[in-house]
Amino acid sequence: MKEVSKFYSSLGLLIMLNVIIKPVWIFAIDRQVQNTVGTAGYGSYFALLNFSIIFGFILDWGLTNFFNQQLAANPGNFINRAGPLVFLKLIFALLYTAIVCTAAWFSGIRSFTLLSCIILVQVLTSFFIFLRSILTAKQWFRTDAFFSVLDKGLMILICGIFLYLPAVAGPFSLQKFLLIQIACTAIAIGILFFIVARRGVSFKLEKKYFPDRKLLRTALPFALIVLLMSLHYRLDAFLLERIHPNGAYEAGIYAGAYRLLDAANMIGYLLASFLLPFIARRWAQGKREDEVIVNSRHFLIVFSILIATTVFFLAPWIQQVLYYTKDEKAITVLQWCLPVLAGYALVQVYGTVMSATGNIVQFCAITFIAVMLNVLLNLLLIPGNGAKGCCMAALLSQGFCGITTMLYLRQKQGINIRIRSLLMYIFIAASVSGLYYVAIKAGIREWMMITMAGILTITLAVALKLFDSRNWRSIIQQKEI
Repeated sequence: MKEVSKFYSSLGLLIMLNVIIKPVWIFAIDRQVQNTVGTAGYGSYFALLNFSIIFGFILDWGLTNFFNQQLAANPGNFINRAGPLVFLKLIFALLYTAIVCTAAWFSGIRSFTLLSCIILVQVLTSFFIFLRSILTAKQWFRTDAFFSVLDKGLMILICGIFLYLPAVAGPFSLQKFLLIQIACTAIAIGILFFIVARRGVSFKLEKKYFPDRKLLRTALPFALIVLLMSLHYRLDAFLLERIHPNGAYEAGIYAGAYRLLDAANMIGYLLASFLLPFIARRWAQGKREDEVIVNSRHFLIVFSILIATTVFFLAPWIQQVLYYTKDEKAITVLQWCLPVLAGYALVQVYGTVMSATGNIVQFCAITFIAVMLNVLLNLLLIPGNGAKGCCMAALLSQGFCGITTMLYLRQKQGINIRIRSLLMYIFIAASVSGLYYVAIKAGIREWMMITMAGILTITLAVALKLFDSRNWRSIIQQKEI
């Protein structure tokens, strides 16, 4: 019970820090970059970024998730393997660079200065995530909570000067943005490496610990899931920019909506990063944590409902506040994009549980089908619908993936999905939608509407016992891990 309380305690800290830092990064920095360089310019960058992320599995081959899961379940056997894996990741980084540049050339991409900076950002980010995985595997969750915002905190300080004080820093460009990101990520890696080494993790290149063929074969499904999820999350933006007649502009519109989706998805991503090692260790000890799994789903789905309904009803106001336009197409894309968050939530909970409990191959199979569905839908919908088509494809394929993983675990592991709670989600969505409809008709201010919707959502979740107050008391009472 103490470990469960520590999980909730550290998760609470992680979410609190990221709720403070990440929105500032997304809306004060990343959004302002798009407004500064223009929709089409940022759209081209967004397409290149997604193109580089698609090949991200080459940087890691699933070793980070595999090492995280194995170190959590078998601390004594894997603690000395960090050094050889770092060396192996350096080799993967060289291979990744060569493949991305080659693929870019054959795809007709010629912005190699911009692409080189993006590649370096991806390489450094991969190393940063690997080092953070050691923290979560060792159950140093609170330390990881602080490092989860370090790189973005540095970016806010440094990039903010360049964006908001051009008289001091000079004209802003995408190249400057990426160079600052490279520097901030490198600093964060240096600090994290020092702390992990001080806590006893060895990075020596001992030959006996180098991954053999058997280990690499075992890690291969983790590499495959990284590839498949990258394709599922990121391929659509690249396809949009490539095949739509006005691709750069459409990609810029999609980037504006995707930014909100990415910001809202931050909570689910962080929860999944905690859930994987936690479930892996408890499962290895023969302990089931159905309550943690269901509570995680409740939290993410209720949060998704609040975000999706808010954006659906207030999309014109949000578009005006964030991007200073009333573009009807951009507003429609916003309304179609944010409901995808519910599919993300299910995948992050149940896909993570499948990975942690040894069902990674089955998770790969489900995700592969979802990716094929997503690609087919994008090819059919993008020419006529542009960015909206990407949202429609994501809504269907992510929903399919999330529901299928949930049903699989119910069937194979006996994890209760609690049908009654699914009906409660519908009731909360209908109630919040009704509130927004009445409030808009009454002419209530937008910020007041959002506050009222938030209060109503939390009240209903507590009243319907989707949120257990005992879990939150443990957050307050628990000490440092």
